[in-house]
Amino acid sequence: MQNLKIVTLVLLLFLINLSSCEKDPTEPSIENGTIIVHLTDAPADFDAVNITFSEIGAHIDSDWVTIDLQKDSTVNLLDWTNGKFMILGQSEVPAGHHTQVRLKIKAAEIIIDNETFPLEVPSGAQSGLKFGLNFAIHPGSTYELVLDFDACKSIFTTGPKNDPKSYKLKPHIRVISKAVSGAISGTVTNPEDMPVAYGRQNSDTTTSATVDTLNGFFMLSFLPEGSYTVSIEDTAGKAFHQENVTVNAGTTNDLGDITLQ
Repeated sequence: MQNLKIVTLVLLLFLINLSSCEKDPTEPSIENGTIIVHLTDAPADFDAVNITFSEIGAHIDSDWVTIDLQKDSTVNLLDWTNGKFMILGQSEVPAGHHTQVRLKIKAAEIIIDNETFPLEVPSGAQSGLKFGLNFAIHPGSTYELVLDFDACKSIFTTGPKNDPKSYKLKPHIRVISKAVSGAISGTVTNPEDMPVAYGRQNSDTTTSATVDTLNGFFMLSFLPEGSYTVSIEDTAGKAFHQENVTVNAGTTNDLGDITLQ
């Protein structure tokens, strides 16, 4: 009977530990960051300029990473002028050094006086337009890339303006990058009682993270800039509490070693 109780207790502890290690698949990995690609345009004197995008890529360290496009990848650029912008793509990406963004255009058309004309897409746009950008992607941070597509400067004719024979697209795009969130991390030196870390603003819990029971590491990810209160509590009643923890966009505030008391 005693042996049965011991086996049952061991099995129960194993199941509890297993459940604490499970991760919601919808939550970003603490080893990654997130890139959001926005699209905006300058005004142009056309009825519409419809561009079909086929791929967005980010060059991180030595690899190209594909950024997920929105379901409808055909965009009328003139819907997104005068400060309006849309999310063209968004993905979780590995942390690392970002050096380039690549944009592929599959097809394009222009509408003038209610008449639709094809836009010739150069081979460079089909194989990928590359734009240099240098910044570090930190784990738990979100970065915005803004593609400022100037349709007026990107469309040319092969004939006179009053009798054009065809229209060509030579994309004129400006790319801007901005980090919009940061993170808080730390290492609990006594994590055996399944601690949970909380990030709070104005008494409201913004996010939480399970502390790794093996190495004590935790990260509160994708936090907007500001000041936070970090609390850690475990199942044995031990805790940690620190106010005025600053988060800056694009960085991780490491609290170092933490001992729950």
